Amino acid sequence: MGASAILMSREIVVAPGGEVRTTVRVRNTGGVVDQFDLQVLGAAAEWATIEPPSISLFPGIEQSVHVVFRPPRSAAVLAGRTPFAVKAASHEDVNGSAVDEGVVEVLPFDERSAELIPRTSRGRRSATHELAVDNRGNAPISVQLSGLDAEGTLAFEFEPPQLDVGPGAAQFAKIRVKPARHFWRGQNKTFAFVVRAEQEGQTPLAADGTMVQGAILPKWFWKAVIAVLALLLLLVVLWFALVKPQIKSSAKDAVAPLESRLDAASIPTLPAAGGGGGAPGGATTTTAAGGSGPSGATTTTTPSSPSTTTGSATTNPSGATSSTFANGAVSAYGNPFDTRLEVQSGTAPSASYVVPAGQTFALTDIFLQNPQGDTGRLTLSRKGVVLIDVALENIRLSDLHQIAPLIFHSGEDVTMTIACTAPGPGSAQCDDAASLSGFQQ
Repeated sequence: MGASAILMSREIVVAPGGEVRTTVRVRNTGGVVDQFDLQVLGAAAEWATIEPPSISLFPGIEQSVHVVFRPPRSAAVLAGRTPFAVKAASHEDVNGSAVDEGVVEVLPFDERSAELIPRTSRGRRSATHELAVDNRGNAPISVQLSGLDAEGTLAFEFEPPQLDVGPGAAQFAKIRVKPARHFWRGQNKTFAFVVRAEQEGQTPLAADGTMVQGAILPKWFWKAVIAVLALLLLLVVLWFALVKPQIKSSAKDAVAPLESRLDAASIPTLPAAGGGGGAPGGATTTTAAGGSGPSGATTTTTPSSPSTTTGSATTNPSGATSSTFANGAVSAYGNPFDTRLEVQSGTAPSASYVVPAGQTFALTDIFLQNPQGDTGRLTLSRKGVVLIDVALENIRLSDLHQIAPLIFHSGEDVTMTIACTAPGPGSAQCDDAASLSGFQQ
């Protein structure tokens, strides 16, 4: 019992969107009347039909049925050979079904397009486009890319230079268009070009495009420069007119309390001995323009009598010149004054300066001198009280400065004493000195 099925043609060729028929002969090989259902097996079953799909046969009788192939014109149906089978299934004998096999070849069809995105580009040195190649056919394609313009003034760069596109797919390539020359100023220039996608044996695809080249310096460049310069000028004006005075005013306000505290803590002017508010010791006062007295005067005081010297001491007999500064710091101690004490170990081992009657000496600077390189000790004392005690070998020329001056009142002495050894046989005795400077009133 069962059936047999025989394809009359096992090699079939069909074009997408077309139709082709073949015949299958079905025979009832059983002993009873049987019904057979016919169907196509394989990938071709989606676009193949059997007419009629079902038949009834007496034993030993055969009948021809038609298999119709109608592949759509679509990229979903790939070009090439596709195996298929036709099955006749028996209702009476399940195991008695019959199958016969064949091959259907779907012919390729070509449908492709190319589009340039964007069609028009702008740039100063170069511009960029994208080329989209669509393959709506049922076979893969491979195209080479190239570009050209009528004047030959453009260069083209493709990435990639070749596109391989499968059925029903799209591929993109980046295109850089470069003019041969650039220009700094002037009107825009327009270049028309064509991009081609070519495959041997096929009609080339072409996509038109345009590049608009602009000047290196845009039209608004000089306007922007002028605007920036104007802004800078405005900032400078605002700085000098508003910001800087405000900062200066704030700084003065911040310093004012500090100045007040400094003025309150300033050292008061030492009183002049001997009474009277005039120049001490009958000194002569000279007023000239430019100082801080009335109408900007400068005060110069010359002592009328020389300082008292004990031992070998030299004072400034001609007096000194004092400038009264704006803050009054110098005038608080009187007029500048200096004296020099020189001692020799053999003849005058000590030297003194005694402050004259009615005056006060403010000692601010001491310069010790040991020109021979003597060794021993040097002391500087006031009324027998040692103020400075140094080793002579540690000094050649040494200067000492007092932050707060040493004050010597009327009759007090500044005495320098040495106890030393001369450096060698060429020196008969030690010879050292101290220069004292400060203010006296």
